[in-house]
Amino acid sequence: MNDRLLGTMLGQILAIIAGASTLTFLLFLLLLSTFSPTIPPAPPWPWPNAYRIAALIEGIHAIPERDRALVVAAATRPGLSVRLTQIPTPCGALQSDARDMQTVLNTEFHDLMLDAVVHSCDGIGADPRENIQILAKVGDQTLEIRTERSSNIRFSMITLPFAGALLFLCIAVAAMSAWAISRVIGPLRRLSEKADSFGREIAVAAIEEEGPQEIRRAARAFNLMQERIARSVQDRTRMLAAISHDLRTPLTRMRLQLETGHADNMRGRMLRDIGLMQSMVTSALAFLSGSFDEEEKEWLDLGALLSTLCDEFEEAGAAVRYEGPEQIRFFCRPNAMARAVTNLIENGCHFGSEVTISASTIGGDIVIDVQDDGPGIPAQRRQEVIEPFVRLDPSRSDRPGSVGLGLSIVQEIVRAHDGTLTLLDRQPNGLIARITLPLSRGHM
Repeated sequence: MNDRLLGTMLGQILAIIAGASTLTFLLFLLLLSTFSPTIPPAPPWPWPNAYRIAALIEGIHAIPERDRALVVAAATRPGLSVRLTQIPTPCGALQSDARDMQTVLNTEFHDLMLDAVVHSCDGIGADPRENIQILAKVGDQTLEIRTERSSNIRFSMITLPFAGALLFLCIAVAAMSAWAISRVIGPLRRLSEKADSFGREIAVAAIEEEGPQEIRRAARAFNLMQERIARSVQDRTRMLAAISHDLRTPLTRMRLQLETGHADNMRGRMLRDIGLMQSMVTSALAFLSGSFDEEEKEWLDLGALLSTLCDEFEEAGAAVRYEGPEQIRFFCRPNAMARAVTNLIENGCHFGSEVTISASTIGGDIVIDVQDDGPGIPAQRRQEVIEPFVRLDPSRSDRPGSVGLGLSIVQEIVRAHDGTLTLLDRQPNGLIARITLPLSRGHM
């Protein structure tokens, strides 16, 4: 169980927080016990001894020099020795008890003008218990006071309430950190679960974009990814269905020609059927590969391109004309844009007898309308007909080599240029295929 928890991101982060909190707690206690605090320690030590020593020093200062020896002798008792000396011998050590005594004398008795220095004298002197030395200047002599260190059990600044409060603070920080981390990891865990379920069964269901910015970006990227994958799978399924259906007719004709033994006489028809089959397969593979996205963008005179395409169709015998400005500068993929307009013109020529292309700039957009005088498309089916491998009734979709990709390719090319494709009614009859392209982005 512990190995499984430590193997997760949550478990590892919790382990780091717990270790850091414990180390902080121990380091804080070590610092408090090692370095001298800047405030006086709590009673009992060294307050009783400090009061006695302060009173003794103050009293000796107040009496005449000839009587000081008597006061010093009277002040000596077990655990407290006092003497006047001309050349004192200070001890060099400074332990925690001596620091406590020095802090009390410096802070609490500062108004008494006590010039006292405290040392630790372990093992130095006649009485080893008297291990605290206080040296105070009294006239020409130095008052040396030796007292024993307090045997009371104490913790100085590290009291039980203080240690408990510090421990509670560390635990509270760890608990709040664990809660915050769980809030962060929750969306990430749901994202991983969604990715795992999507890998087993492709079902598009957008995951909620929540959590920190990085996780929201990952969720948004996952939603876009699964949409693209699902659309790609659907397109390939449609492609297989459409091609298998459309290839059945030419393959049946070729089989009958071979079975009847008239293959030599029907060579031209067989070559035409093979060409249709090749055209359908090539069209489907080009759409699925998205090869038009690989072309580099460059500056193009869109007006000249539209005029040239109309001239080419007119030379082939189609009634196609262009109405619009001669020059429209646009930053795009030239071959892809030519392919999109060509597909719309071919559709218009197939379903109508006359096609008109118009271009204009409206606001910050370029608007290209390809109009035909054909039967049009019912409003309820306009969005459907743009989908890949979708065609209308057989009487209107008998184009040789077509697999229903013309409008889908136009849609993809226009989207790649941040534009939109819209199908509209044309009065009194016909269809308007409108391409809207952002002119501002074209000039970037």
